[in-house]
Amino acid sequence: MLNFLKEEKKIIIIYLIVGFAWIYFSDRILLTVVNDVETFNRLQTFKGAFYVLFTAVLLFILIKRHVDSLKESKEEVYALNEQLTAYNEELLAMNEELDQSLDELNELNERFISMINMVSDLGEENKTNEMEFLSNLLKSAVKIVPEADYGKIYLIKGDICNFIDAIGHDIEILKNIKIDKSNLLNYNKSEAFTSQDCLINMEGISTETEQKLAKALKPIKKSLNINIMTNQTLRGRISLDIAADSSREFRDTTKKVMESFATLASTFFAFKHYEDLQGRFTRELISAIIKILEIYDPYTRGHSENVAELASAIAEKMGLSRKLITDTYWAGMVHDIGKLLVPVNILNKKGKLNNTEYEIIKNHPVWGSEALSNSASLKHISEYILYHHERWDGKGYPEGLKNEQIPLVAQILSVADSWDAMRSERSYRNPLSQKKALLEIKNNKKSQFAPEVVDAFLELLKNNNLDQENQQNNREKIFLSNVDENYFEQLFDQSAEGIVILDNNFRVVKSNQHFLEMFGYQRNEILNKQIKEIVVPAEKSSETDNFMEMVENGERVNARSFRHKKNGEKIEVSIQGFPISLNRGDYGYYIIYQDITEFKNLERKYISSRGKYRALFENEEVVMLIIDPADGQIIDANPAAENFYGWNREKLISMKISEINILDQEEVKKEMQQAREKNRNHFNFKHRTANDKIKDVEVYSQPIPFAKKEYLYSIIHEKSKVMAESF
Repeated sequence: MLNFLKEEKKIIIIYLIVGFAWIYFSDRILLTVVNDVETFNRLQTFKGAFYVLFTAVLLFILIKRHVDSLKESKEEVYALNEQLTAYNEELLAMNEELDQSLDELNELNERFISMINMVSDLGEENKTNEMEFLSNLLKSAVKIVPEADYGKIYLIKGDICNFIDAIGHDIEILKNIKIDKSNLLNYNKSEAFTSQDCLINMEGISTETEQKLAKALKPIKKSLNINIMTNQTLRGRISLDIAADSSREFRDTTKKVMESFATLASTFFAFKHYEDLQGRFTRELISAIIKILEIYDPYTRGHSENVAELASAIAEKMGLSRKLITDTYWAGMVHDIGKLLVPVNILNKKGKLNNTEYEIIKNHPVWGSEALSNSASLKHISEYILYHHERWDGKGYPEGLKNEQIPLVAQILSVADSWDAMRSERSYRNPLSQKKALLEIKNNKKSQFAPEVVDAFLELLKNNNLDQENQQNNREKIFLSNVDENYFEQLFDQSAEGIVILDNNFRVVKSNQHFLEMFGYQRNEILNKQIKEIVVPAEKSSETDNFMEMVENGERVNARSFRHKKNGEKIEVSIQGFPISLNRGDYGYYIIYQDITEFKNLERKYISSRGKYRALFENEEVVMLIIDPADGQIIDANPAAENFYGWNREKLISMKISEINILDQEEVKKEMQQAREKNRNHFNFKHRTANDKIKDVEVYSQPIPFAKKEYLYSIIHEKSKVMAESF
């Protein structure tokens, strides 16, 4: 009944109750027990002493229990206080870790933006030379890695290591140093690794070279190195260095960044190699096809080369760009490729063509253009092939274009083609003299031929610029050397692609060595065998039937698929095929297989890398938006943006940035102008959220190319948080 009272009050009340009870009951009980007065008085004397003793014991028990209770509570308080102190220390540690994580996230984000820019520029860098690309790569690496004070990058050509660029070190001295590849250390490592020196075997180089290195290289504490590899071959190395007097160390995340740079460089070299292969293959293939056309139509021997040389000379005389001059040359080389689909009896007819035969001949520009339009390398010149028989007065074919409607290169081809045709022997006539041919060109100026082109041609002729020496110079300008009679055979045998020639029943008539190596056969195992029996898996039988039907109808096959080797292993290939004329007037088919497994792997690596970048975008910490600068439409938003603005992603990508930024156009322009004047890398805007709250933000934007369009990659920071983090 006293539980609701404090211990002190309990003790007082108990003491009072016992005291009053003793006073009230002690005399009555004593009178009941003792009858005489003398004994009663004597006991009264002891009653007071007994009361004091009893109450002292009672008070001692009550107070001790209270003190023990207080002591126990105090110990609990101490224990709780220690626990709270531990919790507080743990929270402080967690807060420090969060701060550090936020700093690392911000740093990773900056690195991410820089890496995106590097990947976005890869297509442009692919047009530059290797040294320029590697130099830009080093500069970007040093910029992205804050620990690095210096850096160097070198390229290996043959067995020699050549320094391409350096930051901090003396590149002028390094460029003059040539080191044998055998003296490089750790050249077989595929992951990033650290070292204390420049990783060169000093015992294998001359004293002079060692002294030059010592003079050119700054003292370093540590280097982070990554080898650039393609096809298990060392192509070069990037090294980032920490200065000898620095206290910094390379972090684990930096090693990952360096490995990404190595992948980027390897990708560049792979693309460059592929581009070179494609260019060389295109040149060789075109020359081979022209040789096939000459076998098909012996009266055109040398005609394509002559037209190409004359047309490019006219283009140069007219002051066209180097690209257009080159395109004019290649258009001249293939302008008659459509004649492969014209029956031989019509093409080589000695008498005059009838109307039906002439209509068939008139289709050759269309057929040639259609064949080229399927080639990524030659598609852009297909239009010139289509219109090279159009006339200035509109009476040509196939579409009757006139005047400036005809592409300029096609106008040039018309003059060059006509001149060489008149000056060459044909099945139906002897060659015209130069005087008669020249008169024809002059008489048909402004009717058949473009006036400006005729004037340039006449100027060339007047200056005697059509002689053999100048034709040879023109060849050199467009990087094509003269071919001899055995060129086609050499191309067939030495080509880096697998090539087979099939008869009209699709049986192997001939194959080159690369085809045999690609599919693992001996030559005697495939001759006279149907191509489907050799390389076509069962699941690709229907596809191959379609390809056969296409080439039988005179169409060109250009596809990607897979085929199998003799041992059953599947390889991914590109397939090109077209009909040709064999000996004795028989028809056959020319099939080219290119192993694209390496490039498929490269494509998969790119997709994997793209997935990693996407994973960085999909975070809940840093607000990111992708914006179309043309109209301000939001293209994409990450989870952090959803949390920041309060709208879900579907709503955000339906909005324009002007619906979020409350500044009007004039205020936006003013802020952008101020940012440029103050050299700020961000803009200060006011953004509204779903609950109409206005937030002061800093917006960091970088252009990011995607396909053929450029978007803005924007990172948004709330200014209040930025300020808080800075204190």
